[in-house]
Amino acid sequence: MRFDFVPFFHPGENIPWNHTTNMMREQTRVGELAGFTTVWLTEHHFAHNGYLNATPNPILMCADLAARHNKIRVGQAPVVLPDWHPLRVAEDIALLDNMTEGRVDFGVARGTNERTCIQFNMDADKRDDKKSYALFRECLDIIVRAWTEDPFKYEGEFYTFPVKGWHETNRMFFPLDKRYHGEDGEYIGMYVHPRPYQQPHPPVWMMSNAPFTYAHAGRSGYGVIAVMTSINNILACWNAYREAANEARNQTLSLGENVGLCVTVYVADSMEEAARIIRPSINLYYQFLSGARISGNGMRQAYLEKGETLTDEQSNSDWFDFLMAKEVIWVGTADYVAEKIEKYRAEINLQHLMLVQQFPGVPFEDIMSSMSKFSEHVIPRFSE
Repeated sequence: MRFDFVPFFHPGENIPWNHTTNMMREQTRVGELAGFTTVWLTEHHFAHNGYLNATPNPILMCADLAARHNKIRVGQAPVVLPDWHPLRVAEDIALLDNMTEGRVDFGVARGTNERTCIQFNMDADKRDDKKSYALFRECLDIIVRAWTEDPFKYEGEFYTFPVKGWHETNRMFFPLDKRYHGEDGEYIGMYVHPRPYQQPHPPVWMMSNAPFTYAHAGRSGYGVIAVMTSINNILACWNAYREAANEARNQTLSLGENVGLCVTVYVADSMEEAARIIRPSINLYYQFLSGARISGNGMRQAYLEKGETLTDEQSNSDWFDFLMAKEVIWVGTADYVAEKIEKYRAEINLQHLMLVQQFPGVPFEDIMSSMSKFSEHVIPRFSE
C-alpha cells in the first residue's frame, strides 16, 4: 500500500509564505520518517481571499523540500501545463530529477476554469473546453518527446520547435552539426538538456476524474490520481484505464494498478473530537468550492451514484454530514480511517492513497497531530 500526502498550505487566510514554507518542511520531515512515498505540491495563483493559496510554483517548492530530505519523493499535484511553456517545464523537471537523483513524480493536469487560466496564456482559456484540452495534450506530448528524442522537433497546433527562421551565426557552433542545422545554417533540431535522471523519464501522473483522460493515460503508460468521489465513478475511470492499457500496451493490469485516490483525511482520538475540529472547516470550505451557496446541491449531485437522486435529508444536511455519509471524506479515529482504507482495498483494490488535509481555520498543531496519528496508527497496519 502506497501512502502520499499534500502538505497543508493554510487555506482561507494568507499568512507570510516563509511560515507556510516552514510548515511544509515540517510535514515533509514527519512524512519521510513515517514512510510516505511522495509529497505532492499543488499549484494555484492570485489567491487574494486566501482560498486556493497553494504555492504558485510547485516545481520550485519541490526542489526546496527535496534538498532538505534524503528519501521522500517529490511531485506536483499538478503542474497546470497550459499555463506554462512546455520546454521550460521539460528543462525544470529534468533538472529537478537530476538534483534529487531520481526522486521526482511528474504530476500534470489541465487545471480548472478560474481567473488564472487566461493570465498566462490566452489559448489556455478553460471556457473553451476543446481547445484547452488540446493544448494540455500537446504540452505533455512536447515535454515527453523533448526528454526522449534527439534531435527534438515538433510541429503542432500551438507550438512549433525549433521556431522556423533562426540561422546560426555563432562560430562557436561551427562546423555545424547536421542533426541540428540545415545546409544554410537554419536551426532544424534541438537538444533539450538536461536529460532526466530516471529513464526514459520520471513517472507521469495525471490528475483527473474523467474516464477519457484515464483511457489516454492507460494508452500512454501514465498513472492517474482522482479526487475522491462515488465508488461507481471511480470504477468507471479505473476500468477505462485498465482496458486502454491492456489493449494498447499489451499489458495485463489488474484493477487498481497505476491509479490512486486523493482523499481528505483527519485522524483524532475519538469520532466526536474529529467532528468537532473538522466540521466547521469542511462546511466552510465546501461552501466556497460550491460558489458560496449554502446547499450546494448542484455540486452534491457529483457525489451521487448513477441513477441516484438527492434526497431531502441529503439536501438539508450540512456538508460535513453529507460527505461523511458518502465516504468522500474520512474523518475520525485511526480505526475508522483504517476501516475505510481496508474497505476500498477489498472493493476496488485500492493500492495508492494521497492524503489531503486542507482545513481552513484549523491550527497547524492539529494538522500535525492528525498526521502523526495516521503515521503511527494507520500506516503500520498496511505495511507489507
